[in-house]
Amino acid sequence: MNQDNSELLLRSFASVFEGFAFMFVEQEPELEPENPGPCLQADITFQSQDKQGALTVIAPQDLCTELAENILGAETEELPEDAGENALKEVLNVSCGSLLAEKFGTEEVFDLSIPVTGRVSEEQWNNFRRDGRHELFWVDESPMLVQFQSSLQDA
Repeated sequence: MNQDNSELLLRSFASVFEGFAFMFVEQEPELEPENPGPCLQADITFQSQDKQGALTVIAPQDLCTELAENILGAETEELPEDAGENALKEVLNVSCGSLLAEKFGTEEVFDLSIPVTGRVSEEQWNNFRRDGRHELFWVDESPMLVQFQSSLQDA
């Protein structure tokens, strides 16, 4: 991923995590994560008149639960079973909007899909980590992978 997109992703996610959940996002390339355990993947697509793409985030379930706790101001026992999944989707949705506004400006109108989630195995996590298309960020010492794809549509 090019350096500009990497910095843009970091700024967008850092702003949203800090504002919504009082959690800090950093990029420390020298740190290599251990197996993060069970993970969730959330994907959102976007489209404008001449651009389309997708934003993906993959995070440990424990991080998603902590995210939900911080957003909702509740303890784990008080949360619905899908609270972590919903918190990850909400952060992805807001981060995507922030990212698009900063990258392409606020004049262009984008349609965003509803975020969808799925489970990620340890093997999948390792493959995503090594593929060179995902940025590794740290959210309060938990690893998180982010991928941004954007292209022009055929006219």
